[in-house]
Amino acid sequence: MTFTRTLGASAIAGGIALAGLLSAGSGVAGAEPGGPCDRPGAPACQPAPQPNGDWQHRGIDQGRQDHQPFQYNGQQVRPLPAGNGDGWGFWFLGRWIRL
Repeated sequence: MTFTRTLGASAIAGGIALAGLLSAGSGVAGAEPGGPCDRPGAPACQPAPQPNGDWQHRGIDQGRQDHQPFQYNGQQVRPLPAGNGDGWGFWFLGRWIRL
């Protein structure tokens, strides 16, 4: 019984490993998230977005935009101040998500 169980477990593990090597590796290697932007005839590369780290000179209207309802995983959520004074967050499917 022990020999049969060991032989069966090793056969299953080997089959899973072989299937993973043959199928998943080729799919990941063939993935191309975006076209090249540094080649002749291709569109220009977009610069990386710059973070707005100047918090001292933000206006009141910019602060109001930060606390508007927004879409999260296809659901509209509304940010709220945490009840314990620990910043802001929102409820999503019964779970508190900190911002």
